[in-house]
Amino acid sequence: MFALSIVKIQKVKDLKAVVNYSLQEHKTNSELITSFECDVHMIKEDFEMLLLEYNDKSKTDRDITARMIIQSFDSADYLTPEQAHKYGIELADNYFKGKHQYAVITHTDTDNLHNHIIFNSISFVDLKMFETTRQHSLYDLRRENDKVSEEHGLTIIEKEGKKDKYLTFNEYVSRAKKTSFKGKLEDVIDENIKSADSFEDFLERMKQQGHEAKQGKHLSFKNPKSNKFMRTKTLGMNYFESSIKYRIQNKDFVPVKRNMIDKNWIDKSQEKFKNNKGLQKWATKQNINYLNEISNKLYKKDITLEELNEVEIINENLVDNFEKQLTLIDDELFKLDKMKDCYPIYENSHSLIKAYKESDDKSKFKQENYHQFKQYDTAKRNINYLKKQYEINDEPGLHYKMSLMSDERNLLYGSLGKESVKEQELDRQEQARRQKKKKERENEL
Repeated sequence: MFALSIVKIQKVKDLKAVVNYSLQEHKTNSELITSFECDVHMIKEDFEMLLLEYNDKSKTDRDITARMIIQSFDSADYLTPEQAHKYGIELADNYFKGKHQYAVITHTDTDNLHNHIIFNSISFVDLKMFETTRQHSLYDLRRENDKVSEEHGLTIIEKEGKKDKYLTFNEYVSRAKKTSFKGKLEDVIDENIKSADSFEDFLERMKQQGHEAKQGKHLSFKNPKSNKFMRTKTLGMNYFESSIKYRIQNKDFVPVKRNMIDKNWIDKSQEKFKNNKGLQKWATKQNINYLNEISNKLYKKDITLEELNEVEIINENLVDNFEKQLTLIDDELFKLDKMKDCYPIYENSHSLIKAYKESDDKSKFKQENYHQFKQYDTAKRNINYLKKQYEINDEPGLHYKMSLMSDERNLLYGSLGKESVKEQELDRQEQARRQKKKKERENEL
């Protein structure tokens, strides 16, 4: 499995062949193709026009030069093709800084989503050739990719020491396999949820294991190696702060986790497997394990592969839909929680307003009590918002509303346990299938 986001760069020997390969319909679609200062379908001609300018200026007779960056994402991140494509464009914009023509083409035909970023080695801004030093084509590229990864909560490959250390690509991939902080954090959270008596106890256990917490709109934990915080929301809805609290209080709850059944099979007809016996052996082993897993599922539920796949798709859609609903409730609860002090602040400001009205120099009085007036104005605005939006008129009403929303959130999240959704759906299909078979037998008689 690839790193959560890794990149490599290579020279393009045959631009037309590379573009034709990248644009194959079974690998991508029009929505996953973006070009900058060129037309992807006329990219050779566009690159050649710039080459003519370059040769004319430098008095040379060079052939067309292009390079390609391959940016790969870990399937464990469950990115959508649109997200992967967006991250590819961000990398290209940040790395080329608007100086090179490029095309970003996202491929969806393998286990790992990946981008082919094909670019002109000649800058159309100053007609200078792409810098191929190790610093630029290795360190700078990986650093820009790390920035994109960090921005979107993807794990980055940790470095040893303060200075960049040169890694071969194989070492780079190997390092990535072993340092998936995101995957490790998920495991640590799961284990501490099982043993924690309360959310506070959970945070303390995480801290003892080197994962200091930061609370705000989103719960974050520090990576002990990089000392940077990562939001748990990037792990999915089972790791939202509210979900963690629910799981601590309901130890028997088994959350649904994504299981992309149709993305596990490894297609060994791909080019990379043809002359690599070691890779072929590895892929064969993975496919055998996958078949065993599917076989066990089919045996336990006594259903066909087609029926199982249908349930998995339903499950995926449910997870996406529930995650959106839970996010909306959590965001609203966070906003209401920040407003809960508005009523006492407003009441305690009566003496301030009275003194203000009685003061001879109101402007000076307001300046001298700027902080208190700012709190008063915010409290007044929040009170008006709560009344208009929710018909809440006092502090008990606000707490009651938050309590109802929290209960609604727990009911919604609790209904997404394996037993209540996935297993029920399997049971429903199994019962329907048995009823159908029973009727067929009765008709035969």
